[in-house]
Amino acid sequence: DRYPRSVDERGDLLDAGDWELTPTVVKRGARIGANATIVCGVTIGEDAMVGAGSVVTRDVPPTVLVRGNPARVAGPAPR
Repeated sequence: DRYPRSVDERGDLLDAGDWELTPTVVKRGARIGANATIVCGVTIGEDAMVGAGSVVTRDVPPTVLVRGNPARVAGPAPR
């Protein structure tokens, strides 16, 4: 790759030990719509709903509906 994207601030290539793993957590009863994108390190709360095609960049509280790009709270999650 002539223009790698896996570099640090100085432009040096990252090694396997340079990566930080951050879990993405989907709690019980949460629902994720088709083609939604959830970034690493986000938690989707219990019984929350992510709308189709949404881009989730922050934690989602329990029992809410989020949608859009970036995903924002749109109200309570339907039962």
